[in-house]
Amino acid sequence: MTSSDALTGTTSRQSVAPGTGNRRLVIAFGLLLIITLGYIDRVNMSVAAPHIIDAFGLSNGQFGIASSAFSWTYALCLVPVGVLADRVGTRVMLPLAIVLWSLGAGGTGLVVGFGSLIVARLVMGVGESPVFPAGNLVIREWAPATERGRFSGLLNAGQLAGPAVGAVVAAYLVSTAGWRTSFFILGGFGVLVGLVWFAIYSKPEASRWLAGDERDHILATRDTAEAARAIPMGLGSLLRTRTMWGLMVTQGCAVYTNYLFLSFLPLYLVDTRGFADLGAGWVTGVTYGVAAVGSLIAAAVSDRSLRGKDVSGGARRTSLIVMMLLGLPLLALPWVTSTVLVVVLISWVLVAAISSISLNYALGGDLTVDRASAGRVFGLMTLGGNAFGLLAPIVTGYLVDWTGSYTWPFIVAAVLLFVGSGVTTVLSRRPLQPAGAVTA
Repeated sequence: MTSSDALTGTTSRQSVAPGTGNRRLVIAFGLLLIITLGYIDRVNMSVAAPHIIDAFGLSNGQFGIASSAFSWTYALCLVPVGVLADRVGTRVMLPLAIVLWSLGAGGTGLVVGFGSLIVARLVMGVGESPVFPAGNLVIREWAPATERGRFSGLLNAGQLAGPAVGAVVAAYLVSTAGWRTSFFILGGFGVLVGLVWFAIYSKPEASRWLAGDERDHILATRDTAEAARAIPMGLGSLLRTRTMWGLMVTQGCAVYTNYLFLSFLPLYLVDTRGFADLGAGWVTGVTYGVAAVGSLIAAAVSDRSLRGKDVSGGARRTSLIVMMLLGLPLLALPWVTSTVLVVVLISWVLVAAISSISLNYALGGDLTVDRASAGRVFGLMTLGGNAFGLLAPIVTGYLVDWTGSYTWPFIVAAVLLFVGSGVTTVLSRRPLQPAGAVTA
């Protein structure tokens, strides 16, 4: 890295020396595994939906409430766990979160009615709430500044890989062993993953398996020059900035679409497109699998376009705006009759929505000049996402009950993607610093 690069916060192609290595990607793929597991547990509920609805006599609206219950505690805990992640560190927070949500997931197999189903979902919400704030804090600790898009892309690709794998696995387990057993098996696997993460994770400063030159490269390039002049920000200071509100609202607009499909895609395929359980699981898996690959490509393209640029000024914003607008073909889904085109269109929209989430997280990382505040920033962003996301299953369920179709739910989601692109354009423009701080 040249002296001018150090002053401007840019990283040139030559700054990544051939000998630095890529062992840091082990952490990126570890985050992918954790998010994948979390979303496998979430999609299990969606795949089992027809059986749960029949077992307890639920309406679509009631199932939407039960699905949304996860987000109630998830949203309530986001800010506190973001602050806690800054204090206790990710080595403790992530495995604790994984074990707790896995216990909630496994407990879903024991429910006896609508009330106990909601309780199990509430426990899962508490457990999963630290994952994105802590996961993005891991990225802030391990990723060079111009690689955050790639790391965030892998982190958020788990939102697609989880349903892609989980829909097929859960459909098989539900069909062969019953819906209750599927929750027991997947929950038990999660506990094991949490224990493994606790055993192997450490910051790059203390990592024994990381080569010295790669460690030096990470420590030298993970913060832009703005970080040296950063003023630590509390929650109140963050919420007084336009940028923080822009990041939060944009997150909500993208997360809404993701939660709509995560909660109702298998049920939509069964009720509207005439699929059986296993067929709906496979189609759900294919759409999310294609979308996972697409979101990784989008993240890599974003990072490549930013090489040699100062990311601390929000240069990633254009990629985010374009990606949100690419989700608007969702409006056409109710009128598509070909099964192949349905799969293609849903995959396309999921690429746009999930890529928007990951790019917005990366933009938040770019604009967060004080690394000590990163957990708070990502906690608030995830809170914004889930403030919208918790409404998606409820609004979708009752709109389907009232109108008899999914047309209006898809219209609502598409409108929010359009709104999110506008919010990013207007609000997410400046580094996160207290009013009056010098940022240049």
